[in-house]
Amino acid sequence: MAHIPERLKRMDRRSLGWLVVAAGGLFVLALWWRSPGQPEAGGETTEQTMVVQPRPFTASISFAGTIKAGEGTGIVAPFDGMVKEMGFAYGNPVAPGQMLAVLDVSELEQSRNEAESAYLKAMQAARDMEGWASGPEVSRARRAVESARFDLADTERKLAETKTLLDRGLVARTEYDGMLQQLRTQRMAVTSANEDLRATMERGGGPNRRMAMLELENARARLTAVNAQFAGAVIRAKDAGIIVRPPAGRAVATVDSDTHVGARVSRGQLIGIIAQAGGLAVTFNIDEADVAALKLNQPLMVSGPGFPGLSLPGKISAIAGEASNPGGVATPGKASFTATASLDPLTPDQAAQVRIGMTATIAITTYTASAALVIPPQAIRGSAPDASVLVRDERTGKDNPVKVQIGQVGPDGVEIVAGLKPGRTVVWSAAQPPLP
Repeated sequence: MAHIPERLKRMDRRSLGWLVVAAGGLFVLALWWRSPGQPEAGGETTEQTMVVQPRPFTASISFAGTIKAGEGTGIVAPFDGMVKEMGFAYGNPVAPGQMLAVLDVSELEQSRNEAESAYLKAMQAARDMEGWASGPEVSRARRAVESARFDLADTERKLAETKTLLDRGLVARTEYDGMLQQLRTQRMAVTSANEDLRATMERGGGPNRRMAMLELENARARLTAVNAQFAGAVIRAKDAGIIVRPPAGRAVATVDSDTHVGARVSRGQLIGIIAQAGGLAVTFNIDEADVAALKLNQPLMVSGPGFPGLSLPGKISAIAGEASNPGGVATPGKASFTATASLDPLTPDQAAQVRIGMTATIAITTYTASAALVIPPQAIRGSAPDASVLVRDERTGKDNPVKVQIGQVGPDGVEIVAGLKPGRTVVWSAAQPPLP
């Protein structure tokens, strides 16, 4: 019985060795199963081959956007007031000369009265300056000078008479001294009157006269501008097109705040935009990673569920220079930019199907090659910069890995820009779909 433990020990050693071998085999099998280019487990694979030949190739990116009004004419309020009548509805077509809105002019009449009052005052002041030399103030100053001179002459005459009487001893010395003091006072009065006359004459010329003329011109211009605003009380369409709401940011484009009867508008407020017929545009947001791939005047195609079967050509007309979502507020870590594309003029049939506000898909061609080597993405083994493909040797029939350089990626394949020559056979494995 002593040999039984030894036999058990030998069996344990053999079992442990077999377990190690089995584990190593499973590890190698797992590495092969998960190697690049191998299909996932769960189905049989079939070998696929393709002879690579140059062919046209394009790469494109798509964005979701909204149909907007393109070029158009803005409709603005000419003055502050209330809307009395409305002659349009947003989204409807308008004709040239069509009445769009009628504004109340009661506030404008008050402004005109104030402007006319200021004009009359300025005109009177200008007239006073024109006839300043013969005006009442100058006449009053001249009369003051004449009166002072007359008083001075009278005092001089009385002083001479008093001096004669003093020499004859008929008056006292104090009376003569009083006349001398009165003479000095009269002479000072004449000097002061002359200075007042000179200052009064100066007020009628130079800067004062120029300021009066400028105030008159300004008052006349204000009155003319207010009178001209009365002609804009009836707002009419200048062009034919579709009137749409103002864009966000320039006016609050909500149903509750749309221009309507009884609403108050301010001078210069944008009431709407008349989009020219056929002049539509598309706005869409792009991530910062795609900005470098887009350029102005880059061609594109627009489609949408609201106009099935139509592909509308256009081109990029604007790319925002500042992010609309700086620092990735809505999407952390990413900034987005707003781009605008102008559509080519629509035919009457197309214009009947496309409406402002519809959703749209914008497909932009970012790369075009007339002769490119393109292979399916399943044939790529690994990833850049260590990507490779299996190429079959025509002489030996063996499949050898060849390192390649990947170019652009499109919906119909991957462009190979280096490492692969035309006419070579590329081999890859494709998993068969599981049986039902």
